[in-house]
Amino acid sequence: MGFVRTNNGVLRCELRPASPAARGPALLLLNALGTTTVIWDEMLAHLAFPGAVLRFDQRGHGLSELGQAPYSIPALADDALGACDAFGLESVVACGLSVGGLVAQELTARAPERVRALILCGTASRIGTREGWQARLEQVQSGGIAAIADSILGRWFAPGFGTREPDLLSGYRCLLERTHVPGYLATLHALRDTDLTEQTRRLRLPSLVVSGELDQATTPEDGQRLAACIPGARFELLKGAAHLLPVEKPRELASSIDAFLKELRLG
Repeated sequence: MGFVRTNNGVLRCELRPASPAARGPALLLLNALGTTTVIWDEMLAHLAFPGAVLRFDQRGHGLSELGQAPYSIPALADDALGACDAFGLESVVACGLSVGGLVAQELTARAPERVRALILCGTASRIGTREGWQARLEQVQSGGIAAIADSILGRWFAPGFGTREPDLLSGYRCLLERTHVPGYLATLHALRDTDLTEQTRRLRLPSLVVSGELDQATTPEDGQRLAACIPGARFELLKGAAHLLPVEKPRELASSIDAFLKELRLG
């Protein structure tokens, strides 16, 4: 674990070093709203990818500073580039979940020479509606994150998850409710104001889009539309999963990522 200063504050980062034989790009993991790097823990335990893996708490989340609010997706992409630069990572596979998927798309458009492939999980080129995000902003401003926790957890996890994994659900409720409210609100502004559809249509690189079968936040139809935006993109559906794919289906997501990167000879 380390701390990296970018143009807009200090980010808490974790770098898993590459194996001695690895020669390809690093894997860059980009988090969802209301989470930290912990969402990738179990998936990484199953991942065979031999390269370096960089992940960091998005600004305003976890142990990263708030920085200048409200946020924009370009500003969050700048954070990602700054973290890569700090660790000397010239080439990455950008893997993002939810808002992290928007950041991955923006990062690729901004620095195409740095991104070798895209892995877009539980995301879209336009997530939700402006009206929906504005309504959530107002809910959090008036009642805090606890006021929306039940509805968010119902989107994060498939029905029955809490019965099977009550302790894990409790832990993720704590993670969500303890998110720094100003950071959460600042990220909601970025989600409300972002539509990358036309920009993403111009991307030309190997891409994998993964959706959860039961995801209500970014539906399988959203994922299929996203895959259709990028020529040659592969679409995969994880059965029985909702939104937090690396938490609900860590082994299956790791397998999809490994297979994709091995096919490209990047892992």
